[in-house]
Amino acid sequence: MQMPTVHECTATSCAYNNDHTCHALAITVGQRTDARCDTFTTAASHGGDPSATGHVGACTMSDCRHNVDLECQAPGIRVGVQPTEVVDCLTYAPA
Repeated sequence: MQMPTVHECTATSCAYNNDHTCHALAITVGQRTDARCDTFTTAASHGGDPSATGHVGACTMSDCRHNVDLECQAPGIRVGVQPTEVVDCLTYAPA
């Protein structure tokens, strides 16, 4: 199984974000109530591998139509900031 790519991330304050591209090797998505990007973090400098594009390593949103056995099956995802200032997987879709 291949991990889905993070096609775009608009959470520009994230340390892994550089020019709307996620550079964390793998992110984790999901909390009990929302599809939050659990890897989101702020820092004084950029993190991750600048030559890599982020992937979804795990997703705990078992009620998402793209989720099979807590693994994302979407071809790719988008991550962004919701109006509530929460950084979520925007590809999340209830089953």
